[in-house]
Amino acid sequence: MQRSLEGILGEKGVRTNTPEKYVNVHRVLGLDLICAFPGRLAESSEHCLGTSQVKKFKDAVTVDEWGIKQRSIEGMDWYVEGPIKTVEDAEEYEVPDPFPSWRVETVEAIVNLVKDDLAIAAIIGGPFTQGLLLFGFTNFMRTLHVAPSSVRRITEKVEGFQTELGKIAIDMGVDIVWIPDDLGMTDGPFLSPQAFRKYIFPSMKSEVEAFKKRGVKVLLHSDGQIMALMDDIVEMGFDGIHPIERKAGMSLELMKAKYGDRLTLIGNVDATDLLPHGTAQQIRRQVLECLQAGAPGGGYILASDHSIHEGVKSANTKIMFEMARKYRKYPVRNRSRHTDSGDA
Repeated sequence: MQRSLEGILGEKGVRTNTPEKYVNVHRVLGLDLICAFPGRLAESSEHCLGTSQVKKFKDAVTVDEWGIKQRSIEGMDWYVEGPIKTVEDAEEYEVPDPFPSWRVETVEAIVNLVKDDLAIAAIIGGPFTQGLLLFGFTNFMRTLHVAPSSVRRITEKVEGFQTELGKIAIDMGVDIVWIPDDLGMTDGPFLSPQAFRKYIFPSMKSEVEAFKKRGVKVLLHSDGQIMALMDDIVEMGFDGIHPIERKAGMSLELMKAKYGDRLTLIGNVDATDLLPHGTAQQIRRQVLECLQAGAPGGGYILASDHSIHEGVKSANTKIMFEMARKYRKYPVRNRSRHTDSGDA
């Protein structure tokens, strides 16, 4: 994300924890919403990774306060292992303290900078992904079968941390809580719908309800093919869903037909191949396709089907948002009228 932000602004040193520069990126693109990632401001983040304190070890390995180890390779952090190896570890594990003020320095700064100019979405984790990282994927699945109560305990502990952090952000003045919690792979959910409903659904629903009681909208980010979980996602009370991942076979047309009256649909512009490697014409064509599928009747937000990651060309990002500005007004016009104009 760093290089993409720098390319859009044409300036070095743009991060999500450099609020002035980060906000300026959104001004350049003409966006309506900004995501506030909790954590320290850049000038005080030397020993911090996201919302966590970190310690550094040899071979570019870091361990955060959750006990999760990562290794830095060419500037990217890669997961190594989590602290929970046994059922006994799970029973004894305690999550970090959510209340130190440094966790939300960036949120506070962004709220103060944009005030009423942009909608602000605090990025607050969910109960599943963090628990998966604490165990490691294989160990999580094994423990789910041999000691499911241990998985449930960790899920509830993580949910408690995230809920308290989200409440702090809401009280600072954010409008939305956006929960990134990847529930699926490209060919289906990580857990069966039955296992999801039994072990993850209760904690996730509790987190969503706690935020909505404070008057904010709550969005879910989940990569992967998650159609099998969509009824549960609606039941948990989410107001919107991102990113409707094309590579995973998520259909915006189907989502619009089945859930467009209950959820705001966000995304579906391909960030795997199109935005990194596509031509201007291809990008324009797909943006119009998404607008025509999602926009009728309202309830659609144009966005990529992931993030604007390091591989996405800044010029291509600008094309996507230029098209959004050009065709955002209702009614959305038929694509066939523009296929010969260079806009498709």
